Amino acid sequence: MALDADDRLTLFEHLNELRRRAFISAAVIAVGVLAAAIFNTFVFKALLWPLDQVHGLPETAYKITTFSPAEPFMVSLKVWLVAGLIIAAPVLIWEFWAFVGPAFTAREKRYFYPIVAATTGLFLGGVALAYFLVLPKGLQWLLSFGAGNFNVQNRASDYFTFVALFVLAFGAVFELPVVLVLLARVGVIDDKFLRKNRSYAMVILAVVSAVITPSQDAFSMLAMLIPLAILYEISIHLSRIVQPKKAHIVAAEAADDDGPDDLGPAPA
Repeated sequence: MALDADDRLTLFEHLNELRRRAFISAAVIAVGVLAAAIFNTFVFKALLWPLDQVHGLPETAYKITTFSPAEPFMVSLKVWLVAGLIIAAPVLIWEFWAFVGPAFTAREKRYFYPIVAATTGLFLGGVALAYFLVLPKGLQWLLSFGAGNFNVQNRASDYFTFVALFVLAFGAVFELPVVLVLLARVGVIDDKFLRKNRSYAMVILAVVSAVITPSQDAFSMLAMLIPLAILYEISIHLSRIVQPKKAHIVAAEAADDDGPDDLGPAPA
């Protein structure tokens, strides 16, 4: 892993580095998928747990049904892939930061390990919040809506794909600070831009929360919106730290470094 301050890679070296890390990432995902396949029973029981937390539904709602001979296998493949991505997430995050790490200054690289830990924590925190809090409440609202007028059933391809992708998407959305900090680091945005457009950002985050959450009830939307709003505020402060300094600030610091010693020569 190239993290030294003096590392300078050519274009071909960058491509080779990208290929190597892509290969490692693919291998780790494959291992995660294999692990999910081996522990298939546990994975599917875990995906059924949010449904078990829903109460007051007809008995048919708790029985997962299939409508074709190939559906159990195809659904299992989708579930294994998503589970593999979640299992491999810490390594994937490490490989990403290890690849972009040489673009940061020597001072910023001191925070490499905390950044990797924070990014991993954000992803896993989003997954946990979706799984333990948002999904049970969302499914309760969705499956209870009009239950007296419908024969509520859950098809395997719909339910398992919905739950698995929703948990993965929730974890990905919690990487918002990572995206904003990277944009600030390359000079696309800065902390002033984020402060000025805070109101617009809140509207966008509210729309994202409404679209991604499994239901449009206030609880599910707020369960995503409030953490995202907090993460946005944190991103503002982090962006101020990592964003490139303005030319006049750099010139002033250079002038201070080249100036005479403040103490002056010792008196005779």
